[in-house]
Amino acid sequence: MNKPWKLVLLLVGIFLAGGVSGAFVMMRMGRNLIAGRPMPDQWAPMHLKRLTEKLELTPQQTEELRPIVKSHMEELTRLRTQSMAETKVVFEQMQREIAAKLTPEQQVKFDQMNKEMRERARKFMGPGRPGGPGGPGGPPGQGFDGGHPPPPDEKPAKD
Repeated sequence: MNKPWKLVLLLVGIFLAGGVSGAFVMMRMGRNLIAGRPMPDQWAPMHLKRLTEKLELTPQQTEELRPIVKSHMEELTRLRTQSMAETKVVFEQMQREIAAKLTPEQQVKFDQMNKEMRERARKFMGPGRPGGPGGPGGPPGQGFDGGHPPPPDEKPAKD
């Protein structure tokens, strides 16, 4: 009689190998996709260029649309910045609450864990790109950087 566990083990091994190789491919592709994304200050010119090319706009139409696109892209940038700042505040509050429940030894590990996450995010995002609000990958020296709560008389800075 054949041993079905050998077949199951083989199929599980193939599945795991596919999952691992797929994860590596996606990490590499994801990094390239993020690196190729335009920065917010490039959104308006790129959108206007795309409209001009795809819709075959006349030069006059392009000039009429320029202030419309610019003002709305500025509003989108403002909303994005506001959302990121609010997300940072929530993330920092979570970090303080977690840190308050840890022993001194755990806080050291927590600090190291957060430092490693920021480094991974910084490497993933590449140079010159913000790594996101308040958490891993944020610009060095900004935000809450260690999991320790501020002194009782000090409130966290809001952006």
